[in-house]
Amino acid sequence: MKLITIAALAALSASPALAGTIAEEQSKADLHQARADAARAQIQKEDAEAQADAALGNAGSAQAEADNAQADAESAKLQAQAAQSAAANLQEKADAAQQDAAVSQSQAANAQARADAATVEREQALARAHAAREGIEDSKYPQ
Repeated sequence: MKLITIAALAALSASPALAGTIAEEQSKADLHQARADAARAQIQKEDAEAQADAALGNAGSAQAEADNAQADAESAKLQAQAAQSAAANLQEKADAAQQDAAVSQSQAANAQARADAATVEREQALARAHAAREGIEDSKYPQ
């Protein structure tokens, strides 16, 4: 394009009347080119604005999703804490039940020992009664 302009200027310098017309035509061509460039720039600007608006919309959606995820995470955290607290309460109850069971086992062992002692005493009493009965029978019926 510049080569044509230089050639045109060289031709214009040869003929001043022709130079004015060529200069006008060149100016008109430059004006049309500038308008076309401005129109392209406007289209590019509008495209960029549309892309920016879309990006803002996407960013808003992404932020909403992030907020929802954060709320879900907080809810899950609270549920986990509640479950952990419930588990701790259950553990305390289990520990108390274990202690009660140990006390009951000890009481059962003591009761069993008393029952065993009572069984021995009963057997001894039965043996004495049997011996006494034999003694009475022997005294009634001496041989």
